[in-house]
Parts: sequence; structure tokens; C-alpha cells
Amino acid sequence: MNSKLHLFALTVSLISLGCNSSSKNDLIETPTEINSISLLGQKEDQNVELKTKPKSDRNNIKMVDSKKEIRELDGNFNQMTLFEVNKDISLEELKEYCSSAKQNYSDGYFQILVFFKKHNSARFPDNPVTGMFIEEDDLKNIKAVYTINNINGYSKLNYYDNNNWESSAQTIDIN
Repeated sequence: MNSKLHLFALTVSLISLGCNSSSKNDLIETPTEINSISLLGQKEDQNVELKTKPKSDRNNIKMVDSKKEIRELDGNFNQMTLFEVNKDISLEELKEYCSSAKQNYSDGYFQILVFFKKHNSARFPDNPVTGMFIEEDDLKNIKAVYTINNINGYSKLNYYDNNNWESSAQTIDIN
């Protein structure tokens, strides 16, 4: 472990001293064991984890509002975030979005992302956010619900072909 930290410190020192290189191939290569730190030595064919929004977010998914509720039991919080989605959004697009957005929802106890088919239908439930929706009008406008429990690792997307009122959920684990 100390050698990994030493390598990281050495790389940071070289960068801070202005050791610029003209091409990516001249940069110091990092060992593949240090895959949790993105340093300059990444080869072009290696996957680099970025916190960027997926393409589907720009075209078919728009955040409407977010609400936190403090948990009286432990002082933690639950949060619900409402989105508007294109009514024809596919299960694959929502899976991709949820997989890439999961890291942005790692705080709190429960994170619940609700995807509505119409902007003007997106609203919070009358009961606590973890109680979810029970009204027919709400359920008929929900295309999907992604629930994350940051305490026990639960992370599932419930997708509805038509809506939450008329369709059975296709439940997908999101890693």
C-alpha cells in the first residue's frame, strides 16, 4: 500500500513541478492495480470512470424537483427526486441513466428517483416520501421508480411498460 501512495505522491509532485509532456504516450504509466485513482498514465483503451451525465439525460430525462425529509429515528434523511421523461423512453435508457447517476445519490438513507411521463404531473406524495404514491392519477403518470438504500445496498429500478397503474413492474438490479 505504501508503494502505491508513494507512486501517487511522486506523480502529483511531477505534475506540480510543471513536468508537461507533448503526448499521452510520454506520460508515466501507472500500474493497473491502482484502478481507483485516475492518474495521467491511463492508456487510451482503458476505461476511466467519469461523473458525467449520460446522453439520455440530455434528451429524454429532465429533473423537476427534489425533496429531503429528515428521519427522526437517526437524524439521517430520505430524499425523493422527481424527473420528467419522454413517454417512449426505453428500459435500457433508464438503466443506463440510473447506473451512471447512482454515485450522485450516495448520501442519506433512502434515495428515490421517480420518473413521470408529464412535467405537470410530477409531484411529491401526500404521505412521507418512503410511503410512495397511492393515488390513481399519480400512478398513471409514473414510468419508473428507482430506489436506493444507501445503508444496505438495495438498488432497484422498477420500470413500467405503460405506467405504474396499468403495468406490472419489470424490476432490474442496478449495480
